[in-house]
Amino acid sequence: MGAVTGYLKKIIARQVEDHHLVVWFDPDGHYRQVAEALKLPGTKVACYGGSFFALRYEVEPLMNDLDPPSLIIYVPMAEEDTQQALVEFTRAGVVLKPGQQPWQRNTRLSVIARHALRPIIGEEGAAAIEKQVEAGKLSLVELDKIARKGEGLNGRVVYAIFGTADAQEAALAFLSSAQWDQAITEKKAMGEVAAFLESALEVELPAGESPEAWRARLARHILATAFLLELRGEIPAPLVSVRTAKQEIAKQACFWVAKTWRLREDLRASYVKWASRVEQELGLRKISFELEQIVSNDTFLAIETILQEAVERELLAGANPELIAMARQRQSSFWARQVPEVQARWALIAAAGQLLLEADRIANEIKKMPVNVEVVSLAQSYTAGENPWCLLDTFHRHMEQYYQSFDFAPADSFENLEMLVVRARQRYMEAGGRLAECFVKSFSGNKFKIPGFLRQTEIYQALVAPAVKEGKTAYVLVDALRFEMARELAQALAQTFDVLLQPAIAAVPTITEVGMAALMPQGGAEPVLVPAEKGKLGLIIEEKLLKDRPSRLKFLSVKAGVQVCDLWLDDLIPSPRKKAREALAEAQLIVITTREIDDLCEKDNISLARRIMDDVLHQLRRAFRILVEQGIKNIILAADHGYLFGEELTSDMKITPPGGETLDLHRRVWIGRGGFNDPSFIRVTAADFGLGGDLEIAVPVGFGAFKQPGGARAYFHGGLSPQELIIPVARFTPRTPQVISPGTDLTWRLIPGSKKISTRFFSVQIHGEANTLFAVFPPLIRVEIRAKGEVISIPVAASYGFTEATGDVQMRLADDNDRALDPVAVTLLVTGKPAQKTVNVYLLEALTGRELARLENIELAIVI
Repeated sequence: MGAVTGYLKKIIARQVEDHHLVVWFDPDGHYRQVAEALKLPGTKVACYGGSFFALRYEVEPLMNDLDPPSLIIYVPMAEEDTQQALVEFTRAGVVLKPGQQPWQRNTRLSVIARHALRPIIGEEGAAAIEKQVEAGKLSLVELDKIARKGEGLNGRVVYAIFGTADAQEAALAFLSSAQWDQAITEKKAMGEVAAFLESALEVELPAGESPEAWRARLARHILATAFLLELRGEIPAPLVSVRTAKQEIAKQACFWVAKTWRLREDLRASYVKWASRVEQELGLRKISFELEQIVSNDTFLAIETILQEAVERELLAGANPELIAMARQRQSSFWARQVPEVQARWALIAAAGQLLLEADRIANEIKKMPVNVEVVSLAQSYTAGENPWCLLDTFHRHMEQYYQSFDFAPADSFENLEMLVVRARQRYMEAGGRLAECFVKSFSGNKFKIPGFLRQTEIYQALVAPAVKEGKTAYVLVDALRFEMARELAQALAQTFDVLLQPAIAAVPTITEVGMAALMPQGGAEPVLVPAEKGKLGLIIEEKLLKDRPSRLKFLSVKAGVQVCDLWLDDLIPSPRKKAREALAEAQLIVITTREIDDLCEKDNISLARRIMDDVLHQLRRAFRILVEQGIKNIILAADHGYLFGEELTSDMKITPPGGETLDLHRRVWIGRGGFNDPSFIRVTAADFGLGGDLEIAVPVGFGAFKQPGGARAYFHGGLSPQELIIPVARFTPRTPQVISPGTDLTWRLIPGSKKISTRFFSVQIHGEANTLFAVFPPLIRVEIRAKGEVISIPVAASYGFTEATGDVQMRLADDNDRALDPVAVTLLVTGKPAQKTVNVYLLEALTGRELARLENIELAIVI
């Protein structure tokens, strides 16, 4: 391919990159062979072959997606001669043709020739060639021959040094390494190299300077030109006098060099080094930019940071979907893939913005509801449909997950981000508190019944007992699992399980000893709520007091009617030991319980509590896979209660409890006898909730909490908010194993973001290519850092496909190759500090836990 044809392809590629849909009219037929052989990554090229009907039939299916296709339609005739046969395509995209404006879309051969040949044969030579083309004396093939001769005359020495006569490729080689300096000096070729680069890029390389000084000048010139070319609107005053290329062809050449420089893996480190130096020389951090100016600029890390600050300010003024979409998209930007802290910050910005947007939506929907709204309507709004209100809690949990993993030092660099998180938390408390208040009042007005919703005491008879009759069944009882969390888990497992998820109403008070007992088999008589020793409560079911795990499991073993074994969730992960495997093999009903999450959360280690709560979904997914491998036919998942995990209590949120005889007191529930009433809480008898006994129960209205010495500051349960009361119950039935085993037919390549782990964040880029002749199946992956087998990291973000519920990443095919995967950058938070100095990074197939690849002996050089 000659230089003129190559230049033409670059212009077309840029139009496709910017506008996706290009209609290319070529009335003189100069480019027919180019168009028929043209191949651009991820782009369809459709050529007119005599029938517009056939052409439309070929391209119209591509127009049905929401996103515009990358499509070139080539027509070897004038646009006016087509009788508007392609009018909807020309309106949806851009037109290339002779004389088209702006000049980047003008494909007149003489214009293409002048721009392409100027850096090779000079301004005068290019002007002379242009006149010959206009006179019809030269074709595209002849122009490419002229270019090759010109390159031979001016690029012979350059080719001997760099192995290329292409000025842009030579510039890349020179910028990225000093290895050519000796050859330039030995061949006394400083003048030839300078002239060659100056003619193509308009850079000034003064005689007498060293190659290193030239490299600094060239880097500054190329990066400044590329930056200002992509800058939208007016150039800020401090940058007006910066020296850059003036001719459009040189500007485009600089842009191409900059983009290629940062995207090529072998050159990326040098790009980061020079970009850091140039941004300081330009003083970019001291310049004010509008968001619109820099929204698509990838040149400098400083601009990425300025863009983040601008988005944070805009979200503080008001959340909108466009800003959130931008934050999510920027997670795959160059600097987000290169600097894990950048990716983590974008993830936090997007999560906070999504929470603000959701809080606004729910607040508006509640406002529109009638004052006497039925509780069943509120409960359905919270749990059902594509956008249930429980997403408010999901987005809040995601934001807090990102916040707890983010490193805010130095604090003065993140003022807007801190304010954004504070604002999102406030809106969550306002919208969530209003929802809770409406729900509790409506629930009370309906005599604490929600028609059509399963009660917690009915779960065993309705789901577990029938499943046991079908075959081996696991009954998984999770402490403090909200409905919204189970919803995320169900979505994450939808590929491998048939899932039936439904909401149920927890027994009140919504605390562990009551909720877990309510999940046991129930007899004909109603359970009786009674005090147990040590200030605890229990339920009497069929004259048996169920107050703790041993008493509950003993009762279940008697009532189940089949052989029962009980295991902790920890007993299954990472793989069950011999004793556990034997128990699984012998039993018909396997009861799996989690450690007391309440215990941990109520000790106010907020950061650890958040991490454990989020990790439980990943652990459940792993456990479910192991249970299926052990022959389990059905898995029934249920929870004892939900919870609130929000802002720390302020003085106006603290409520004086009723007093009287207090048998048990939590932040969200009082149980006892006697005392006073108050509008800030609802006080009823246990009988109102379908429980026997003479105990009374009081719960706050809204998000308030009772005063309690030493109580938890941010994690609460026991009350009647939908977050606490509406629990999940789900049946997971494994599907027939897929024939395809994702990941095994791929050759994997892991590229660490840095040679050693020197901060709490670490990133790794993952590439996968087929090692067979067949198309690949994109796997669901997980990345872990391990020290002697112990996992010391959690995934916090990825450039695409990240699942907040489990930390897994769903990979996808590359746009232009069904035998390769689109590379993905995954950011990990290092959570532990092992004794040894090196760790390994593992790539796992998430559904099976099978190892796909690893990086060994990565130095760990941080203090945690």
